[in-house]
Amino acid sequence: MNNIIAQLKNVNIYYSKVKALDNLSIDFQSGSIHAIIGEHGAGKSSIGLSLCGLQKIDSGSIVIGNHSYSSVKTKIAKDKKVAIVHQQLLLNPYFSIAENLTFCDNSTPFFSFRLKRKMEEGAKKYVNSLGFDIDISRITKDLTLSEKALIAILARIKNNPKILILDESLDQISSEYYLRLKTILIKLKNDGCCIIITTHKIDWVYDIADIVSVIRSGRNILTENISGIDKMQIIKIAYTQFSETPVYHPNERSIYHLIKYNEAILENLPVNLIILNNDGILKLANKYFLNSFNLNLLNYLEKPGELLFARTIPTTKTTILNQQKKSVEGTIYHLSIEINGIEGIYNVHYSPIYDNSNKIGSMYIFYDITEYDLLQKNDQLTEKLSSVGLLAAGVAHEINNPLEIISNYLTNIRFRYNDVELLKIVNKLSKQVTYITKIVSNLQNFSDLDKVVPENTNINDLIREMIDLLKINAKLKNINMVFKELSQNNIVYVNENELKQAILNILKNSFESIVENGEVEIIVDRKTLYGIDNIEIVFKDTGSGIEEGKDYFTPFYSTKSHNGVNTGLGLSLVYGIVTKYRGTISINNRTDRKGCLTKILFPEVAELH
Repeated sequence: MNNIIAQLKNVNIYYSKVKALDNLSIDFQSGSIHAIIGEHGAGKSSIGLSLCGLQKIDSGSIVIGNHSYSSVKTKIAKDKKVAIVHQQLLLNPYFSIAENLTFCDNSTPFFSFRLKRKMEEGAKKYVNSLGFDIDISRITKDLTLSEKALIAILARIKNNPKILILDESLDQISSEYYLRLKTILIKLKNDGCCIIITTHKIDWVYDIADIVSVIRSGRNILTENISGIDKMQIIKIAYTQFSETPVYHPNERSIYHLIKYNEAILENLPVNLIILNNDGILKLANKYFLNSFNLNLLNYLEKPGELLFARTIPTTKTTILNQQKKSVEGTIYHLSIEINGIEGIYNVHYSPIYDNSNKIGSMYIFYDITEYDLLQKNDQLTEKLSSVGLLAAGVAHEINNPLEIISNYLTNIRFRYNDVELLKIVNKLSKQVTYITKIVSNLQNFSDLDKVVPENTNINDLIREMIDLLKINAKLKNINMVFKELSQNNIVYVNENELKQAILNILKNSFESIVENGEVEIIVDRKTLYGIDNIEIVFKDTGSGIEEGKDYFTPFYSTKSHNGVNTGLGLSLVYGIVTKYRGTISINNRTDRKGCLTKILFPEVAELH
């Protein structure tokens, strides 16, 4: 990548008496993703604003393509196909998504307002082509921040810009949208676009960027290929003054002076950060860390750092704290950590802190990868289910033909012969054929769930029906079934027969995990998440529980003993049904007693009148 598409040469920008850019020079290359990082107020946004003509420079020059400008005007930027997505997300809140996508790309004439249907068709086709399933008629003011940021970015890339500036707008995108946008941005890059990202999300910089520049106090401190610089080094250069020579103080007071010297910066770092002294005493936890784990600093400051990890499993806690003994920095990946009741998956980076040659403490940074990890697992599981679906369809098709022949022969024997013993055998065989037919039907459902029609389903009625169906089985094993139903609205949009199949699989697992004299409790309740009302179905049993850490939704993984009967498709089938209707499912051991806890969550349907 050596094709320079834009340059800032010795650029100075003043806001009143404040110098935003200080003799800054920086090159941008076509076919690259260039990340710009630095503290708040470092001058990152001024770079983007000057390139797109929204900020006049006081001195220096800007080169775009083969032309040099003393200051870029907006018309020039537009002609050069320079686009910017502001961190303030400049969308019309009263426009629909379709209208914002149409009119925010700066290319649609005003008279197109009269062409509403054509506009909406074009917007829908556009978002669908990028892999997004979005209701383009929604009004923008009703969207989440992540959705608004997505629409603002999609509007700007619509006309294939040559330079795309994302001014902290990518920071507002959810992990789910980011993974899809990443593919789009990489395609833009491969088509020759230069994408400039100002961001505080260091993990995303290392995930997507080719080049990184660090801006401090309006100056370009460093520009480097991302592969040539360590993540921790970038954080130190961009956000702290550790890279500068510290003033020497007596050793016992060094960490106090170091923290005081960097306190304003450390407190506002956009990462989960703590500092322990050599004795493991917590000396600092920044705002980001305290907010992430809902902590009161007074309960932990000047106390052993291990108190933070009291609820984390001992081996993981020991692994984290043992890093203090090391004299070089490093990263531990994919740790399951619980702090103050908040669980997540984290990469933990450790860095020793030195005052001259004396080690005075340790800095830990916790990178939250929980959502990203979950998305990756879901993607992997979806791929596995898709592969199994194709296999199931083939198996079902091959079994159906000989099964019909056998069934016809048995029917023919039943009508042609009066031998009592023979008819007994025929009846037994017919029952087995019926059982095999049900299995084949399940395989067909598993392979092509989309063909089943959903409907508004009353959860209370459905569960009562399932309990009635299983009451004989429960009585034989002396299992008490308890149902706590939701008295108010309990309607979800699913296919009733599929949900019955899913619930039957869950209850069958519970029954088989209980030897005898047990209980299965089913609770239907309402749960609000992120402003959305959901119906939650909870299954509690007193069985043997599960082995933690296993992915029970993976095809062919069975929770039961391998006795030649179980295929291990039960919970995979349940997962496929639940997620098909925008639901979620989890399975864990109970914390109140021995047994298993399975939870299903579906979006609630408004009360029917």
